[in-house]
Amino acid sequence: MRVQGTDLFLILGVFMRIQDYLQKRFSRVGDFYSPETEALQLSCRPENSIQEILPLLAEPTQSSLAVLDADRNLVGIITERDIIRCLASGEPNCTAIAVKSLMQPNPVTIDINDSCFSGLRKMLGRNFRNLLVLSEGRFVGILSVLQAAKGRLAAVTTKSEDLFIALQSMKDDLLISDITAEADGLFKDFMDSGKSIMLVSQDGQLVDYLTATEMIRLRLQGKNKIR
Repeated sequence: MRVQGTDLFLILGVFMRIQDYLQKRFSRVGDFYSPETEALQLSCRPENSIQEILPLLAEPTQSSLAVLDADRNLVGIITERDIIRCLASGEPNCTAIAVKSLMQPNPVTIDINDSCFSGLRKMLGRNFRNLLVLSEGRFVGILSVLQAAKGRLAAVTTKSEDLFIALQSMKDDLLISDITAEADGLFKDFMDSGKSIMLVSQDGQLVDYLTATEMIRLRLQGKNKIR
């Protein structure tokens, strides 16, 4: 369907690369992570003792906790490995030590709107099993390497390969954009073309496609009107 009045898109104006959208199209961290709730505590305080947090880390799905101050500002992360290293050092009173003495300050984090692909890359590159998830700079939960992998798999399998192959044969009739292009300069051309699909290329090779609905969604995401 042709959207009347491309002025709407020109007014909204956004600078967002197509690549950024494609990477998180089907794999937002927010759709796969474990949120902290009253029933699932994923954080502790710096002054807590190791003994106090052991029951939380005893849960089969938890290997780390966010460390939050009294105002719930993120100040560190404490993991099973930190505790094991303390025990291995021969320290006789590991369980009595305060979390702040063993925690790692300035932990690596990921935003709730980032892609699972980005989270997986961070974890594999640093040999992490978990990432702390932030929303507007505040801790909200934890993304495990397994959850990130599930999100990445969803992104890979959601694209219709049969449709993509068919579209490749129609490339002379469709608008093609480089994956690194900023979306802002493409909307008017895309809407004026009257086509419902745009092909995406990388290094001269077709790698993906975007529908008209996705183009509108990309534009709105860039203006933070939707997530």
